[in-house]
Amino acid sequence: MQSFLSKMGKTASSAVSKAGNKAGELIEITKLKSRISSEKQAIVSAKQEIGEYCYDLFKSENMKDKNIKEYCEKIKACEDNIEQLEQEIQAAREEYKAESKEEEDTAVE
Repeated sequence: MQSFLSKMGKTASSAVSKAGNKAGELIEITKLKSRISSEKQAIVSAKQEIGEYCYDLFKSENMKDKNIKEYCEKIKACEDNIEQLEQEIQAAREEYKAESKEEEDTAVE
């Protein structure tokens, strides 16, 4: 009977040890994955800074690289489109205000 209990104790101890090792492994892997994620974010940030630098060169007409210049021209076209759309939003707001004012004046009469 004592042999049986001894085996059960060793088996339980082994299971606890394996579970502890697995938990330690998962914690270590999670930490490493977090560091990988941080490094990837740093790369994204650096690429963004490079892009901003190149676009600043383009705006100051100092961009010599043809491929980068094409990308910058696409960005400029998008900025122009945004400006046009913002003007359309302003015009729509003014038109709505004018229509609201007319409706108020008609309702008062």
